[in-house]
Amino acid sequence: MSSGDWDEVKRLAADFQRAQLSSTAQRLTERNCVEIITKLIELKLLDVIFTTDGKEYITPQQLSKEIKDELYMHGGRINLVELARILNVDLNYVTVKAIEIERSDSGISLVLGQLIDRSYTQHVADEINDYLSAHGHVTIGDLTRQYDLPTDFLQSLVEKNLGKTIHAKQDKQDQRLFFTEAFVTRNKCIVRGALAAITQPTPVTAILNQCGIQKRDFFFVVDSLIEAKQVAGVLSGRQSNNCLYIPHVYSKAQNEWVTNFYKQNGYLEYDALTRLGISDVHSFIHRHLASEKLLMLPSCAVGRQLLDQVEAAVEETLATGSWLDIMPLLPSVFGTEDAEDVLKEVLKRNNSKTAIHKFCNTYILTDIFLQNLSKPFQEELVKKKAEEAVSSGTYQKHQLDLKLSKGGGGNTNTEVEDTKVDRREERRRKAAGGKAGGGAMGRETKTKSTKKKYQQRNRVEESDSDEEVVGKKSAVSSKLELIKIEEIKRIILREPSFQDEELEPLIEEIALYYHTILNKSALTEAQQIFENRVLSDTQSRRKLHSELQDKLNMLLNDIRLYEKGIKQFPNKDTQTQLTKYLIKTVATDLVNNLFLFVAQESFTCNDNVKEITPEMRQKILTELQKEARESLTKLNKSLTGNCLEEFMAAVDPAFNCMDLVIRKPDKKKDRPQMLAHRQALLQQMMDTDDPALTLHLASLIIFQNVTQTMLHASGRFVSNILLFLTSHLSQEDYDVLQNYHDLVLKLLTVNEDDNQLEEIKSSLQEKMVTVKNIANNSKNKTGKDEKINGV
Repeated sequence: MSSGDWDEVKRLAADFQRAQLSSTAQRLTERNCVEIITKLIELKLLDVIFTTDGKEYITPQQLSKEIKDELYMHGGRINLVELARILNVDLNYVTVKAIEIERSDSGISLVLGQLIDRSYTQHVADEINDYLSAHGHVTIGDLTRQYDLPTDFLQSLVEKNLGKTIHAKQDKQDQRLFFTEAFVTRNKCIVRGALAAITQPTPVTAILNQCGIQKRDFFFVVDSLIEAKQVAGVLSGRQSNNCLYIPHVYSKAQNEWVTNFYKQNGYLEYDALTRLGISDVHSFIHRHLASEKLLMLPSCAVGRQLLDQVEAAVEETLATGSWLDIMPLLPSVFGTEDAEDVLKEVLKRNNSKTAIHKFCNTYILTDIFLQNLSKPFQEELVKKKAEEAVSSGTYQKHQLDLKLSKGGGGNTNTEVEDTKVDRREERRRKAAGGKAGGGAMGRETKTKSTKKKYQQRNRVEESDSDEEVVGKKSAVSSKLELIKIEEIKRIILREPSFQDEELEPLIEEIALYYHTILNKSALTEAQQIFENRVLSDTQSRRKLHSELQDKLNMLLNDIRLYEKGIKQFPNKDTQTQLTKYLIKTVATDLVNNLFLFVAQESFTCNDNVKEITPEMRQKILTELQKEARESLTKLNKSLTGNCLEEFMAAVDPAFNCMDLVIRKPDKKKDRPQMLAHRQALLQQMMDTDDPALTLHLASLIIFQNVTQTMLHASGRFVSNILLFLTSHLSQEDYDVLQNYHDLVLKLLTVNEDDNQLEEIKSSLQEKMVTVKNIANNSKNKTGKDEKINGV
């Protein structure tokens, strides 16, 4: 504000005063005064601050003066909130003005909303000095709680007055701790006396309880005493809760004990060192016995002296070809894990070429000892078990399971099976000796072996040596257990060389060791026995091939003849049901015989298997090569339909891929076969007393007589057959058969406790002879009458 403006203000103020002192007519109202002041403030011609109630004004200079006056009146420290309340001025104005005062006056500070001047800080320094004189030490935390001031402010305050107003020292380890010389001297005397009396490791907590000083003071005093060499000892584990003071006299005695014990025994036990008060035993051992080459075990540290003793015993065992348990050679404090590590180290150092086997972690048995132990029983047991496995079919079944479980994908399994098949094919080619194919009944066939069509697709090259083949065979059959562990244990216990109580703990592991070796030998022996039997069975298999061909052709001819009988029925639904039954029975029997032959020829199953299930057929198909698999898959799939033509169309390719011949139909042989079939039905009918079976057989016989065709049907088709025979029988015969049919149905449906049961049975037995006579006396279309004797 310029001097001219200020003069103008003074004139206005004088006018304002004169106006107030004048008469009422010339005075301004309070509202006019407020408007005038407000206008002056807006024009920045007047710089004043409103009070909180708005009734008074104060200039900034006056506010600064009043703030300093109140600070002085309150002893050099006042809160800004309290100051604003006292001055009746808004806190914001007070805060701004306090900041300006702090900047302009270096003796005044603004701390956490409080103004503090130099007189107050000096007073606080004097009080701290008095406190130190009385207590000897103080921390910034204690001062913070006492004066309610920030730690940084108090820390700076004490450090500035240290050596001036405050006569004390600052702790080097803890910058917030201050103490006097007298306090340090007193604590040194107390701690030095306590430590001088200690002769063994003592917890620091016990020393503190005895001396009555704080932990932080103790560490400071101990460090100064150790640095001045006034006490002989060290602090161990200072950062942990289990801090110990270890006097040098104890450390010296400890080192002497460790040295003497190691020299006398050749080892150091970790637990013993821990009981001596050594916390980090491994570091202590390496530091104390730095020149020794020690083997660190789980519970002990072993020197060369003890290892040499064990090595000498091992060398003696190898030289005599016997066994050794190293546990008696070691101190009693050694555990099994320690002994195992010692044995590993000794065997590592030993360069003997003699085979050594380790059992139960601490025993060693030489190869010579184990061979002598198994020699009396090994060859006899292996041969016996191999023969039993082949004779019972266990070995063959295992080979089948391996192929079916692996789906032919395992190379090792393929190698074994292909090797067996190749050898057998070679023998068969030599035995055949010409173009006459086995089982072809004189028909000229190709000499090329057709079994390769249904063997596995994956082939491997021949092994370079017989040992590799044997190794692969053993690997394939390793899961087949021909010799039991319990059998080996019983045999070993009977051996004179094993009659030693000290070796009984080894019986289990020795049996396991022999189990692998003997089982491999038994599997190899079983392989040889099986191949020898296959060689001897070559001729019988050729005969089987021929018999199978005859049997399958006979079944095919039966199916053709049965098909003619089915076509006699005018009802298409009946034909479909009979065709489905024919496929389910006779056709399925033909397919099963064919698959059984395939499985036995390709070693997919053994000769003891007599029945083939649909699941087995699917598994067998996965083992075949593409050509054979496609033909047999189509044949197998035809069993699920109702079309006999589809089945017959799939038979020819399936027979060709198996080197089987389908004979052409011979009408001259059809009549004898039909007569034989009728004779068999008649004989079966005469031998049975079952009413339902009698009616079933009689209806089949009559159907064949009147149609001159064979029919294959189950008992549930009897009603259909009788309906068909209505026009071919006399009314009297038909009524007898239909009445007998109704009685049979009643017999099957009536309860056992029904009173009619006996009556029905009696009636059926009386009419059974009549039914049999009707069947036996029925005539065919040519008018001929064929009877069976005895009716």
